[in-house]
Amino acid sequence: MKLTRLVLSGFKSFADKVELTFEDGITSIVGPNGCGKSNISDAVRWVLGEQRASVLRGARMEDIIFQGTAKRKPLNVAEISLHFDNSDETLPISYREVVVTRRLTRAGVSEYLVNQQSVRLRDVQDLLRGTGLGGEGGVVIEAQKIDRLLSDRTDDRRALFEEAAGIGFYRDRKTTTERRLEKTLEDLRRLDDLISEIQTQVRSLARQRGKAERHKQLTEERFGIVMTLARHRLAQFDAQLEALNTQEQEINDTLPRDRELLTEKEAEREERVQTRATTEAQRNEIERRLADRRLEVGSLEGDLQLASERLKNSMERKARAREERRHAEARATQATREKEAAAEERSAASEARQSVQSELDLRASDEKTTRDRLLEQRDRVRKLGDSLQERAETAGALAVESEALERDLGDLRAQEAEATKRSAEAETLSEQARLKLQTAATELGKHQHTDDQASTELERARHALAGAKGHEAALLLERRAAEERRAQLTARREALDALERDHAG
Repeated sequence: MKLTRLVLSGFKSFADKVELTFEDGITSIVGPNGCGKSNISDAVRWVLGEQRASVLRGARMEDIIFQGTAKRKPLNVAEISLHFDNSDETLPISYREVVVTRRLTRAGVSEYLVNQQSVRLRDVQDLLRGTGLGGEGGVVIEAQKIDRLLSDRTDDRRALFEEAAGIGFYRDRKTTTERRLEKTLEDLRRLDDLISEIQTQVRSLARQRGKAERHKQLTEERFGIVMTLARHRLAQFDAQLEALNTQEQEINDTLPRDRELLTEKEAEREERVQTRATTEAQRNEIERRLADRRLEVGSLEGDLQLASERLKNSMERKARAREERRHAEARATQATREKEAAAEERSAASEARQSVQSELDLRASDEKTTRDRLLEQRDRVRKLGDSLQERAETAGALAVESEALERDLGDLRAQEAEATKRSAEAETLSEQARLKLQTAATELGKHQHTDDQASTELERARHALAGAKGHEAALLLERRAAEERRAQLTARREALDALERDHAG
């Protein structure tokens, strides 16, 4: 295996595409400091899989892309290709020329290609392992590696010697295998945990399986029972459907007759309404006449009552006058008696005076007392005289009032006769009005009876009409319900027939 060419494009200071050819013998690159000699070794290290930007003398991996100058714009892609001659089949690949390419964009996208086929970094490392090539291989020696060769640390020298001896491939495979074993052990421990968890779930699932099988068995039994019940119900529905069809036919047969009867009832109702309107007009006329007669009777009764009141007042005044006359006569009799008593007392007083005068000399000591008694008797006589005069005047006034009462009584008797006459006339008119009222009431009763009969017939017709309409609506509803049930039963029967054809039950 031999390196034949190195192609650089956009890597560090190589803005343009540069191709370096390595012929037989020694190929050397000579130039002053800063001309880019180290960039070639960095390019080889980078294309072989170097991942550390510090080894390539940069802060970031994107720093290896050409950054541009005052006269040139920066580039967005860096690409390097190594061409190997694989005529001796050192590389385990069936190509005579092997091209290893690495490409990096400024967006951070990195690609590895082998003969223009996209591969992984691991694939590149496995391809070149054992050949001395690689990021840590001894084919690329720089100042740092010289320091490591001369270092006192055996680990640094061992890595170089192992790589030069070709055992790095086995070391890496050992490391990789150990990591895989550790990962496998970890997976096994995890698998044990999963197995224990799955065993728990398996036991639970076993119980659920038993329940599911039991449920399936019960479901099948239930389905068989439901199918049997469905068949019975279907038979019942067929019977009900036949009954409903029969009832529908009967309804269709009786419906025209009911409609004709309804039309006749409507015509009768219209006639009765007209008759009722005529009867109402007659009744209103009779009621108007009756109201006029009642007004006349009320006026006559008022006049009769007024005459009765006047007669009653006259009788009361006459009775009151008689009572006053009787009291006046009694008072006159009493006054006559008191006058006679006063005369007797006066005569007695005269006799007493004579006896006093005769006994004046004998009873000188009692003179004052006798004089006082005399004065009292005089006062009493004067009072009796005044009372007698007053009673005489009262008797004269009562006589005058008795004459006036006699005149009023005559007037009242005349008014009573006139009122009796008017009362007889009013009674006659009232009797006539009562007869007319009875006749009108009889006619009104007849009309009312006719009206009641017409109203009753009208109500009956209305009830019959409402009943017929309700019956018709109910029959329509029953018919619609029957049609819906028939459609449902038909659909259900078809579904059950389909299930039975599929042997689902």
